[in-house]
Amino acid sequence: MIMKNVIVTGANGFIGSSLIKKLVANNIQVVAIDVSFAGDRLPDSELVNKIEAFVDDSLIDKIPSGEYDAFYHFAWKGVNGADKANPTVQLANVQMAVFCADICKNLGIKKYLCAGTVAENAVYSLPNLASTSGGMMYGVAKYACHLILEDYCKNIGQEFVWMQFSNIYGVGNKTGNLVSYTLNELMSGKDATFGPALQPYDFIYVDDLIEAVYRLGANKTEKSFYFIGSGSPRLLKDYLLNIGALVGCEDNVCIGKRPDDGIKYTMQMFNNSDTVKAVGEYVSMDFENGIKKTINWLKE
Repeated sequence: MIMKNVIVTGANGFIGSSLIKKLVANNIQVVAIDVSFAGDRLPDSELVNKIEAFVDDSLIDKIPSGEYDAFYHFAWKGVNGADKANPTVQLANVQMAVFCADICKNLGIKKYLCAGTVAENAVYSLPNLASTSGGMMYGVAKYACHLILEDYCKNIGQEFVWMQFSNIYGVGNKTGNLVSYTLNELMSGKDATFGPALQPYDFIYVDDLIEAVYRLGANKTEKSFYFIGSGSPRLLKDYLLNIGALVGCEDNVCIGKRPDDGIKYTMQMFNNSDTVKAVGEYVSMDFENGIKKTINWLKE
């Protein structure tokens, strides 16, 4: 399928704006939706129609009429900070995703693609934990959102894809995820502290992720779930020491200084073979070169 018109929520965020650059480069019209376009990350193009709005049941009236090939839903509150642990905020996110499913059905949009996270896998460790860190609520809400959308979209007859994202890093990413935390600490001469870091993990460079996200919209998809990762997971410890070596201060990577959070990942959770089968090979940046690019950008 050649995409001509798409809708993107969370359009001014890291992932939304990165995808829109790719869409515009491919001459695709975009309706970009976000609550604010401050610090405008979007390309200056007549192909982009910016709509400043909340995602709620009134959004449908603000979307220009027309035929749309795909609806990418990235808007999600509380990805970082205190709201990450707030169940009220996280439940509102799930409701927001359901509103988007309704919009897709009512406007006859061919495919609804929603962003998930590898943090959903924390739910499998939940029964074994005596206590949880607050931030786990985000992954739990995404997991619940996936199940609700899967059921609801099958019920209303809406084509749907849940794109489960691995841990994303790269140029333009300043959110407090693991790579940005590690680089920020090390590059400011501080220690970066971690738990044992002995479990499997995976990181994907943002441009590679966007390539897969773009193709999942454009290609025929047989399944409703695709994990988007690098295809070469390894132990978290290896990644962290690698970052330390590339910054030039491996001794400041302090592994085992924090208690284990009890969340367990397996290599199988990072298996991207279904995604490669659906869209072809999409990874072109290896971890070392991706980190080097990110370091150079942070130095600018």
